[in-house]
Amino acid sequence: MDQNNYGFLSGGGEMGELIRAHNWNNTALGDPAAWPQSLKTSVRLLLSSGHPMFIWWGPDLIQFYNDAYRRSVGLARHLSALGQGGRECWAEIWDMIGPQIELVMAGDGYTWHENHLVPITRRSGKREEVYWTYSYSPIDNPGSPNGIGGVLVICTEATVQVLAEQRKKAAELRWRELFNQSPGFMCILSGPQHIYEFANPRYFDLLGGRELIGKTVREAVPEVNGQEFEQLLDEVYRSGKAVSGMATPLSLARLGGNRHYLYVDFVYQPIVDANGEVTGIFVNGYDVTDSVLAKEILIEEDRRKDEFLAMLAHELRNPLAPIRNASELLIQTSTPGSNTRTIGALIARQVTQLTHLVDELLDVSRITQGKIELQRESLLLDGVIQLVIESLQPLLTKKGQELIYEADEQALYIQGDMIRLIQCLTNVLMNAIKYTGVGGTIQLHLRSVDQMAVIEVIDNGIGISPEMLPRVFELFFQVDQSLERSQGGLGVGLSIVRRLVQMHGGYVTAMSDGLGRGSHFEICLPLIEEPFMLENNKNYIGEKLSPMRLLIVDDNVDSADSLALLLQSKGHKTITVYSAHEALALAEKFGADIVLLDIGLPEIDGYEVARRIRAKGYTSKLVALTGYGKPEDIQQALDAGFDAHMTKPIVFAELERMLQRYC
Repeated sequence: MDQNNYGFLSGGGEMGELIRAHNWNNTALGDPAAWPQSLKTSVRLLLSSGHPMFIWWGPDLIQFYNDAYRRSVGLARHLSALGQGGRECWAEIWDMIGPQIELVMAGDGYTWHENHLVPITRRSGKREEVYWTYSYSPIDNPGSPNGIGGVLVICTEATVQVLAEQRKKAAELRWRELFNQSPGFMCILSGPQHIYEFANPRYFDLLGGRELIGKTVREAVPEVNGQEFEQLLDEVYRSGKAVSGMATPLSLARLGGNRHYLYVDFVYQPIVDANGEVTGIFVNGYDVTDSVLAKEILIEEDRRKDEFLAMLAHELRNPLAPIRNASELLIQTSTPGSNTRTIGALIARQVTQLTHLVDELLDVSRITQGKIELQRESLLLDGVIQLVIESLQPLLTKKGQELIYEADEQALYIQGDMIRLIQCLTNVLMNAIKYTGVGGTIQLHLRSVDQMAVIEVIDNGIGISPEMLPRVFELFFQVDQSLERSQGGLGVGLSIVRRLVQMHGGYVTAMSDGLGRGSHFEICLPLIEEPFMLENNKNYIGEKLSPMRLLIVDDNVDSADSLALLLQSKGHKTITVYSAHEALALAEKFGADIVLLDIGLPEIDGYEVARRIRAKGYTSKLVALTGYGKPEDIQQALDAGFDAHMTKPIVFAELERMLQRYC
């Protein structure tokens, strides 16, 4: 081929060789040397470009294309497409591309198509969905109709990119749908200015339906300024570390300028790109206002319940005080074996039971709220158990029951609260007494196992059924609630025992072989080494007290008078008054050694009376007598100037011990 006449066909790789080898004389174009210059120039451009190009020329739309385009046209079409007419070659899509080609050939300009679907049959022999970005441009030729000799196609196949974008959009649509269905609120913030890119319906609802997308948080929700949310967003974007909040208060503006107060749980999660750079923040959370308010209501109701229980205990203890005083007076002033002493003892036992029920109610409330603090000391367990046995001996005698106590020869010591441990052991033993018949036997064993002190209480009473056994430590649960077995109690004792034993680092278990086969309880407590020196807890019961001058102040006349009579029977001199004013007037004049002062006085309460007595410099010992016995009540009394605090109805033996300390 003459280089001068055919040089425009040089190069072009495989397609250059095919074009040069093609018999163009069998086409309307004829010898390439005679082609119009515009066609030669276009073919030269096509062969010297690495970009996919295609040419349709003349009325028959004879085709040319380069190597870059060949990779997309498909093997089957490639073998016949060169020099073929466009309508014949692209019959399958001519309804789509034909009008575009005709527009250009008519001299009406060019076309541009971006990521346009043009399905073609390619390598597989099957019709494929192929996406293209392409332009159809006119090739000027003065001798051709409309001055247009052909169409130059510059194209790029975009199938991979388009399908990837479609997958991305489909995935985005799926996650948006999931976000929209989420019960929590969600949004995506982009950039350091925290621009809203997406928000689900719950988020729009949270903010009152305001416009968000495209705005910064500061623009869309200006009222959160100063509520630390913006500062947290800035910190997450800066540090790349997530932050979260629980039941965080949020104040939002509503129509009319009113504030809407919410509580939210939220997480700010940084969005990081492939380079590890933070590009945005994913926000999700829940509106927990209802649950927070419900919890606050429960807390308030719980507080009111505690106040009610405290008031109930106070109101119950006030009438119990004179009854206990009267029973003690009957016992102290009557001869042994007389009916009077028997009646006094009966009344005393019932007062003790009522007081026990009141204390149980208060203990349940305090223990469940963690308000009980143990007053720990080194204790010899055998001594604690002996005190419990002594206190319960009247009940054992009444039911004709035998208590067999066996203790380990080794002295066993624990670190614990004596009062609370006595309470635990008393509860378990009283249950054994209650649910064991007349003449029954109760065994009490103390031993050590693996650095634990084990206290066993075994009875041959009614036993516990297998289905009830797991529930014996539940609050308000009673094994037998039938009328013939009704022994009193609220079903809270064992629940209190378990919690108090746990507070001592131990545990309590219940066992039974079934109904009618008795019960077996074990209290296990951690042992300590025998202390070098035990505290000398002197027992003052039975010791003769020196006569004392006592001022009794109580607006409950029965309580004051009965206590005065009881103390007078022991040789003490007493004066009884029923108001704060009388107490203040007589405190110095009477010269009392001890003032037994009720707290709940009308007009001026006992706390204020104590403060005034202390302000005047009187040296009398002040003892608070009150139906309120919580730890905070005791502390309040001590802060007001009292020397001691006693909860009504007082046990006379305890009062004697207290008087002995001050005599």
